[in-house]
Amino acid sequence: MRKLLLSGLLAVAVSAAVSACGSADATEAKPTSENAPGSLLKAGELAICINPEYPPMEYSETGTSGQPIGFDADSAAALAEHWGVKPRFSVSSFDGLMPALQAKRCDLIWSGLYVNEARQKVADASPYLLTGPALVVAKGSDTIKTPEDLSGKTLAVLAGGANEETLKKVSADLEASGKPGIKIQSYPQNMQTAAAVLNGKADALIETDVSAVDVVQKSGGKLEAGPSIFEADTQFAVYTTKGSALTADVATGLKALADNGTLAKTAEKYSMDPTRIYQGK
Repeated sequence: MRKLLLSGLLAVAVSAAVSACGSADATEAKPTSENAPGSLLKAGELAICINPEYPPMEYSETGTSGQPIGFDADSAAALAEHWGVKPRFSVSSFDGLMPALQAKRCDLIWSGLYVNEARQKVADASPYLLTGPALVVAKGSDTIKTPEDLSGKTLAVLAGGANEETLKKVSADLEASGKPGIKIQSYPQNMQTAAAVLNGKADALIETDVSAVDVVQKSGGKLEAGPSIFEADTQFAVYTTKGSALTADVATGLKALADNGTLAKTAEKYSMDPTRIYQGK
């Protein structure tokens, strides 16, 4: 995973299930700037801190420059449209996202950040998407349909991450039930896990679900997403300044986009699972 999988209490519980960015039906009525929060740094503008290096969440269509696109970028632009303001993307390094928010160079961070305790100590989190492990298999493979089907299978995984720990736990549970465990092949790079499946050395690879989309898209049609057999146990969130009045406005805006289907349609646009839009608790 690009980011550490950590759990934490949610600062803001949000419902979300949203439609395509910039579409005419993104709100029930055409929005105006009167809908915009008064706490924006600049009237008529939503400044979004983003690190466009995590497809399909956020990336540049040219690969190096240009307007950010992807699930996060499109959804952020949809929120700006809902408020009747213009989106302005402020590109930052991943490590520079939170400092940029604290320095008030943007109103919010919408850039594939997980909810975790460390971030919630310095900023408010508004969840919008669930994420978890996913399988990628060779095109046409249907030998894995349930967690029990992993018994005796060989799975490739990025070494040292949470997904490797997930496989170890599933393998231990299988062995405890008297079944053969999983043969785990750990690799230092994602491209090597894909190569293992393509070369027949592994039956499947495990990746974060959003990263799995990118792996499949880059395989030239040789790989496909496997069944959803793992729990979505982590949340992506929009981050705003700790204690900011904007936090509640973001929560309300996300719910509006959830209720009209924008996030779900945007997820489908980028081949993501729309059922993992965060529905709140």
